[in-house]
Amino acid sequence: MRRYDARDITEQHFRALRVLLVTGQADAHIVVRSRRPWPPLVSLSPSQPAGEVTGDAIN
Repeated sequence: MRRYDARDITEQHFRALRVLLVTGQADAHIVVRSRRPWPPLVSLSPSQPAGEVTGDAIN
């Protein structure tokens, strides 16, 4: 597996990667790093205080 910084990928590389993904010749995973705690506290409704979100953040 190769790792790339998303800021270094050009539009041409992105289009080529999309072709490989659509044809099933490659898999791509995006890893996001954040200094903020994850997942953030989210208010589910205006009347409820913010609470922790449970579950995975992978779609």
